[in-house]
Amino acid sequence: MERATILLCLFGFFKELRPSEPFLTPYLKGPDKNLTEEQVTNEVLPVWTYTYFPTLLVVFLLTDYLRYKPVIVFEGLTLILTWVILVWGQGVALMQVMQVTYGLSTAAEIGYFSYIYSVVPRDRYRKVTGYNRSVVLVGRFAASVIAQALISTKLVGYFALNCFSLGSVSVAFLIGFTLPTAKRSLFFHKDAANPEQLLNTDNIAEKGSLQDARLCEGRGGALDSMPGSRRESITETPDKSGSEDTFLCIRDDTTASTDNKGTVQDCQPKAPTTALRTRPQREGQFVWLTTLRQLGQSLMDAYRSEALLAWSVWWAFAKCGNSQVGNYVQNLWDMISPSSQHNVYNGAVEAATMLAGALVSLLMGHVKLNWSVIGDAVLGVVSLGMAALLFVMATTNNIWVCYVCYVVYRTSYQALITIATFEVAKNLDKSLYALLFGMNTFVALALQTLLTAVVVDRRVLATPVQAQYTVYGGYFSAIAAAYLLKSVVTCAHRGWRETWRSACVNTTDEDEISEGT
Repeated sequence: MERATILLCLFGFFKELRPSEPFLTPYLKGPDKNLTEEQVTNEVLPVWTYTYFPTLLVVFLLTDYLRYKPVIVFEGLTLILTWVILVWGQGVALMQVMQVTYGLSTAAEIGYFSYIYSVVPRDRYRKVTGYNRSVVLVGRFAASVIAQALISTKLVGYFALNCFSLGSVSVAFLIGFTLPTAKRSLFFHKDAANPEQLLNTDNIAEKGSLQDARLCEGRGGALDSMPGSRRESITETPDKSGSEDTFLCIRDDTTASTDNKGTVQDCQPKAPTTALRTRPQREGQFVWLTTLRQLGQSLMDAYRSEALLAWSVWWAFAKCGNSQVGNYVQNLWDMISPSSQHNVYNGAVEAATMLAGALVSLLMGHVKLNWSVIGDAVLGVVSLGMAALLFVMATTNNIWVCYVCYVVYRTSYQALITIATFEVAKNLDKSLYALLFGMNTFVALALQTLLTAVVVDRRVLATPVQAQYTVYGGYFSAIAAAYLLKSVVTCAHRGWRETWRSACVNTTDEDEISEGT
């Protein structure tokens, strides 16, 4: 592996090796910080959401403009500040500041996940993406296992776990300084040899539904793929020197061929076509405004696809609900089984959740179903099951029932988010992965901020933690109802027998995608 890949993997491992995280709530409510349940739930934890949401878009653009490394170092610095406050800070106000710094570090994670694509060859993208994702999971899993082992054996207390976390993120911060500086980036510095290349979407042909569309790329001049998405098979020819335009055809068939000049053949004239061109920047043109305008136009074009929009809507709404469930689950566990009176197994549960999520993600990659036909029904049924699990968590007084429901819930979510990510990526040109997944995340955070402000914040409803999970159960019930209704309408229009016959993949399309990734 290249030096940059090794260093980035080490950075990712140490920044995630934070054994104190599964026991944050017991630590804040224990003798070290002595906060009340209401202070932790309604005053401290909501600050993370309020910080993450407004800073995400700014950090997203700055990450690209500064070419990643400064943002990676900034993430390490904010993580250090977070644990310095956790170790030595006292009182609600400082714990709120701690959540601000943690929110900034979360927003800065985009630098870690996107940096590697600017310093390694294009043909290594899939491999290095696997490395980066794997070390993050390994770091989190190791942190959870270490934490549970140390707490269960009573070798250390919660304060020592936070000192361990502080040391680990400090190592990550130092590693960040040793990373090579990137010479190109996704939007503002696309090519070291031609840094003035910009995304252009001026040539837009017919508009309309892009249901079940496929994007075919003429030549490898489009933007690099982004983390958080799978790199799917798109017909491409090796990059060539010259100034030929890159054309992306959106069409209904699943085959594409390219000539030796990089133009796409056999595209139907009636199909909507989006041309993404790379061209030199006009002298005197203001880079920021031009780039933002072009990115906005690209987003509008992408969301015209009905299939892509449906998956993106579920992705954003489910991510919002899942984040709320994860943010406050330690408070729920502590209400059911107070850490001051019982042994807690938060670390073991989180480790089991990550392991089950990883396994189900691998399994979903081998399930051969026609998600464009039965996707809405699956989203509706599984979302309804997730809602039922949340209702059980909200009403049970048995901590082990709550633990099991949480593991099953998170595993179900991981299965669906894997499918949704794949379907969005499959219907999207790889040059727009970063933009669309970033926008979906931004929408999810906007919804989460609204949900936090209304349901959790002490200045509005200040809902107790168990009642919050009733709200989250209702939230997923509403998502389930919407997609089940959409599925019924679609099946009735298509025909129930035809829908059943089309449920299984009967073409080589999925195999082609798998071979190309």
